[in-house]
Amino acid sequence: MRNKIYFAALPLVALAIALTFTMHSRPAVAAMSPISIKQCFIIHKAMSTNAGGTQIVFVNRTSKPVKRVTFAVGYRNAAEHFLRKVTDIGNFAPGVVIDHKYSLYSDVTYAGTQPTSCSVIAAWWQDGSSWMP
Repeated sequence: MRNKIYFAALPLVALAIALTFTMHSRPAVAAMSPISIKQCFIIHKAMSTNAGGTQIVFVNRTSKPVKRVTFAVGYRNAAEHFLRKVTDIGNFAPGVVIDHKYSLYSDVTYAGTQPTSCSVIAAWWQDGSSWMP
């Protein structure tokens, strides 16, 4: 009789363990950025060994105008690995493609167009609200 109770309880214990692992093993969902980066690359300065800046093409994918966006851009050349921020201030209407050049990395040796990372780390809207991941 005792064995039957143990065997009957086993499926319930297994279900409880499975539910516990399922609930605790879900990956954290990052908040989706309100700004979509379409392109991000390092510009080569003509007739120089230095980079000529950074170009970022982005779109405000929300329904209200953004007034300020901060990007974090990583870049690696033969000497160092960098991570720098740049903030763009303007009136970025929803759905409009913005193509801006920044002086970011114009002081380092050029090592190709590809940054090691490029992401939005903050955005502020005209109404005073903001987003940060």
